[in-house]
Amino acid sequence: MLLELRIHNLAIIDDLVIPLGPGLTVLTGETGAGKSVVAGGLGLLAGRPASAEWVRQDEDLGFVEGVFDLQERPRLRRQAVRMGMSLDEDGILVVRRELRPAGRDRVVINGLVSSMAILKQLGEILLNIQSQDQQRQLARPDFARVLLDRWQGNATALAAVAEARRDFLAARSEVDAAVAQAEEGRRQVEMWRYQLEELDQAGLDAEEEMLLAEQIHFGRNARRLLESAALARELLEDGEPSARALLNRALGELDRVGGDSPRLENIVSVLRESEATLEDAARRLGQYLDTCEIDPARLDELESRKALYEDLRRKYHWETPDLIALAEELRAQLDFQDRSGEEIERLEAEVARAAKELGDAATALHARRVEGGERLAAALVKVLRPLGLPGLACRISVEISREEEGPVVVNGEPCLPAEHGCDRVELLVRTNPGEAFGPAHRIASGGERSRIYLGVSVLDADSGDQPLRLFDEIDAGLGMEGAAPVADLLANLAGRSQVLCISHLATVAARGVRHLKISKGQQGKRTVARATYLEGEARVGELTRLLGGVEAEDDTGHQEAFARKLLESAGGTAG
Repeated sequence: MLLELRIHNLAIIDDLVIPLGPGLTVLTGETGAGKSVVAGGLGLLAGRPASAEWVRQDEDLGFVEGVFDLQERPRLRRQAVRMGMSLDEDGILVVRRELRPAGRDRVVINGLVSSMAILKQLGEILLNIQSQDQQRQLARPDFARVLLDRWQGNATALAAVAEARRDFLAARSEVDAAVAQAEEGRRQVEMWRYQLEELDQAGLDAEEEMLLAEQIHFGRNARRLLESAALARELLEDGEPSARALLNRALGELDRVGGDSPRLENIVSVLRESEATLEDAARRLGQYLDTCEIDPARLDELESRKALYEDLRRKYHWETPDLIALAEELRAQLDFQDRSGEEIERLEAEVARAAKELGDAATALHARRVEGGERLAAALVKVLRPLGLPGLACRISVEISREEEGPVVVNGEPCLPAEHGCDRVELLVRTNPGEAFGPAHRIASGGERSRIYLGVSVLDADSGDQPLRLFDEIDAGLGMEGAAPVADLLANLAGRSQVLCISHLATVAARGVRHLKISKGQQGKRTVARATYLEGEARVGELTRLLGGVEAEDDTGHQEAFARKLLESAGGTAG
């Protein structure tokens, strides 16, 4: 239940606080007094679009705030908690929507900043708003379907269809991808086989490539070492002349004259030691050359192997680990091609299974709608005939939107269900006996459309679980003859829920448990709106005004008496 509505700095309202209670509260007032601002404020709390122009001139902030009591609504409390609301044990929920001239909205719920998305979700469970300008919704293609599903409570069946449809589309997408992949593969399979054969023959190994570099580096160094050692040995012993031969010649010369000089004898001794050292070095070089052999063919083989790695990297523009991964990918692609027929058959079987489940879910929803459509039509007739439409007959037409190439069978018809199924639902009416049925928005007159939408609105509101239902001048276009049935409808609905009704009919206004008048006046140089709960003679006066007493002064006495009678009949007081 909405305990209090506050509107601040919106349109002609500077600051308006409206306490509310259970049952039927009626709002009346002259045109332009601010009734639409009250309705618009509730729309803002429901997450409806806003305009920065709504903010009162020369003000920086406008807002609407609603205080809701969910203490007696445990299901709604659970829903609010699931949305992230923080509720105390008393179940109070304070919802505030702020507007600024710059166009920046802000949502605050129980003191915490929230989002428009959350506000819209919250609005769906807190408020049911029916307004006169929604009559054009009768022409919407989905109007009757949405109405029927909401009135019948088809949420579970709709969810089943939506889930089955997602599964079907996912399965079909997998088949399409597999077929496309197989077709693409057929065009490239020869190239894939050639590439895989080339890579497999190469026998690539990232570790081997690293070892090749090390082995080749060592082999090339070993060759240079052996070449240097061989040259050194040749210079020492085998050269012409060799170091050894030159040393012997030097010794021979010194031996020939050395006895004449002790100092030369010492030098000869040194040279003879050097001769022994030279012989030892030459011997060791010979041993080194004999034991450290290299295999030029092996080195050539290693270098050829390394060149293969380099050639493949240049050809594919990938490094060796990527080439190894490419080989596995090509192997998988070729393996898929080899078994693509079997895989596609398996996926097509999954599509067939998903199509059957979707068809079954959509068929079940269709059957519910057909059955519910009959009951909704009967309920509409029951509501509408007392509203000055005694010859009215209604039908809810539920037909499957057939598609010749549809992949899903629903109730024996081929189609492709949307998330809401594949039914085309229409509200058909016949306003006079003997006439043909037709869409309500086409064959009904303006006044008849007003009454039809009024009945639809009452049934729609009664099917929801929102704690507050707002009827914004939905009785527009109705005269006194239809007022009493409308008042009865609203009063009955108010016995099950809190109802707020903006009306221009005295008969409806008299049935309110509370009667709130919105008026406007001057405050300084500004026009402001005020709200006053009417009782006694003030209420009689407002009902008289609604009956036309102000404009027709000669009949004022009769209309005042009628106003008192309306209040007495409704169980109210005339003062």
